[in-house]
Amino acid sequence: MVADTETKKCCMCKQDKCLSSYRNRGGSQKHLLKSRCNTCLYKQHKNWIENNPEKVREYREKDSWTLLKRCSRRGITPKELIEKYEKQNQCCPICNKEISLTDSAIDHNHLTEKFRGVLCKKCNRGLGLFEDSPNILENALNYLKTEGYYGISKITTVLKEMD
Repeated sequence: MVADTETKKCCMCKQDKCLSSYRNRGGSQKHLLKSRCNTCLYKQHKNWIENNPEKVREYREKDSWTLLKRCSRRGITPKELIEKYEKQNQCCPICNKEISLTDSAIDHNHLTEKFRGVLCKKCNRGLGLFEDSPNILENALNYLKTEGYYGISKITTVLKEMD
C-alpha cells in the first residue's frame, strides 16, 4: 500500500495528509514526523498566542534575539529599527497611536523588500489588505468621505441633522 507510506492521519483534524504537511521531529521517516499537521499546529500556536499576550510580550522583551531575528528577516539591523522607531516618536505614522517596539510591525515594500518604518499591527495589516496601493487607499478614502465614516466631524454633523 503505497498511499500509507505517503500519507499520515493528523491526530487533531483526523484528516489523511501527505507527509510534507507535517513538521519533522528529527528524521524523514513517517514515525519521526509530528502527530499534528502544519495547519493544526499553526492554529494551535495562533490560539496560544492570542490567549497568552502577556507571556508573548514578556518573552519578546527579555529575548533580544527575537528583535535580531525580526530585523534580519527584513535585512536591517536592530540599530536601524530603533533609530526609525525613535524618529517616529514611538508612534505609528499612520494612526499616530503610541506603539511599543516589541508589539509592532516592521513595515516593508513587498516588491523591493525595502524597510519603510515601524507601524502598529493594525495599520500594517491594513496596508497589506489594500495591497500597498495608493490608488486603492485613495478610493477607500473617497468612499468614506462620500458614504460616511465614524470620524468626529461626521458624527457631529449627523447629530446636528437629527436636532
